[in-house]
Amino acid sequence: MIKLDKKYVSAPPDYDRSIVNLAASLAPALGGEPQGYAPLAELREISFSGRPIVLLVIDGLGDIFLQNHPDSFLYRQRRGRLSSVFPPTTATAVTSLFTGVAPQQHAITGWHTYFRELGTVATVLPFMPRYGGAGFSEAGISSSHFIDHGSLLDTLDVPSHVVLPHHLMNSDYSRTLSGRALRHGYDGLVEMMLCIETLAEEESRSLIIAYWPYLDSLAHSRGIGSMEAAAHFAELDTACRDSLAALAGRGASVIISSDHGLIDTSGEHTIYLDEHPELAALLTLPLCGEPRCAFCYVRSDSSGEFEKYLAERLDHACELRKSRDLIGEGYFGRGKASARLAERVGEYTIVMRENYIIRDLLLNEKKFQHKGVHGGMTQEEMYVPLIVL
Repeated sequence: MIKLDKKYVSAPPDYDRSIVNLAASLAPALGGEPQGYAPLAELREISFSGRPIVLLVIDGLGDIFLQNHPDSFLYRQRRGRLSSVFPPTTATAVTSLFTGVAPQQHAITGWHTYFRELGTVATVLPFMPRYGGAGFSEAGISSSHFIDHGSLLDTLDVPSHVVLPHHLMNSDYSRTLSGRALRHGYDGLVEMMLCIETLAEEESRSLIIAYWPYLDSLAHSRGIGSMEAAAHFAELDTACRDSLAALAGRGASVIISSDHGLIDTSGEHTIYLDEHPELAALLTLPLCGEPRCAFCYVRSDSSGEFEKYLAERLDHACELRKSRDLIGEGYFGRGKASARLAERVGEYTIVMRENYIIRDLLLNEKKFQHKGVHGGMTQEEMYVPLIVL
């Protein structure tokens, strides 16, 4: 059973040692263009010339989780820890890995993001309205219009491949992030490893990015501290030892990391906005972002009332920040910000304390309880491992 840090120490993103810097380390070795973020010092010593590079992204593999499995193969290959981005969640972090820039530039800010151009809140990765129904692509709208940076893979001068579960392989968002890379689908762990091995042996100088989402999905349903999550990690660890280590031994450079970690929550630490109607009445849009980091669109005449309610009623569960301050302090990244970033994070950001979450339900959404959650600023959520074979 994982040992969580009950103090839930805050860990703001570090864009000197982040997954963005990981992407910045790989691109120049493959003919890619610098995107404004420095490469990682640990990878400068590695010669990528003439070798296939494999990047395996294990969704939900937090660094603290890995350190609680010190006997694992992956822990023994750990080179250190990296920061995720803010907020540390798949939609935002995976977009950073595939574009090579932070949310400051690509402006995808969470699972639920407000797209002013469409007049609605979108569920980003399925690329559909939050209320459900047909996806935007069925109306002829591409996700490329909403990601304010192109795919890093389109800048490379070597073949690139993206390995995904079959049900994700041809989604609109996957096509946009993959750019002109070839996409390959798999069913199950054995088939994913076989696909990676085959591609690495067929190509000499190339980039292969593989994505494994099932530790994260299991953690959502059972908890990152569950026996089921530990058993799944053990199976994944064995597959990496048996397959990817052999691949590295034959000359490939294999790097393994993640998009974010998770913590476990409970019903007692869940705040539903419909139980706070006075607060809900001050909003012009549903809460966006994540249950651990909510972006708030507040009526122009109600800022003081909004701040007062949070301070008096919910201060035990959350910290309220002005979103423009978070942008100015570099939480979303460095350098020039996307012109659309400010409108996608609202006037305020609610950052949840400890393991609290906040949920704002639409009419057709039902109450359900994710056991494992992410998107906040604890060490468990923010830190991911850097593993090099």
